[in-house]
Amino acid sequence: MKIIDKFSIKTITLLTVDEDLPENVRVGYKAEIDGKAFTITGIPIIETNPPSINKRTFMIDRTDEVDVKQIVKFYKA
Repeated sequence: MKIIDKFSIKTITLLTVDEDLPENVRVGYKAEIDGKAFTITGIPIIETNPPSINKRTFMIDRTDEVDVKQIVKFYKA
């Protein structure tokens, strides 16, 4: 899964990836990006039918070390 978009404000980064997030990913889990671990601090609640691009977005706790086209892997903290 690759990052296709990044939006940052101060200490929050919203990332969009090229595939839907795994269903078991929750706030507090980790996202490994370029060999570094980031805490997932937010995942949108999806209530649209059909599902929107929001199934591909999540927030992390740090902003300066992530860029578009990096590979993301998720795991439980």
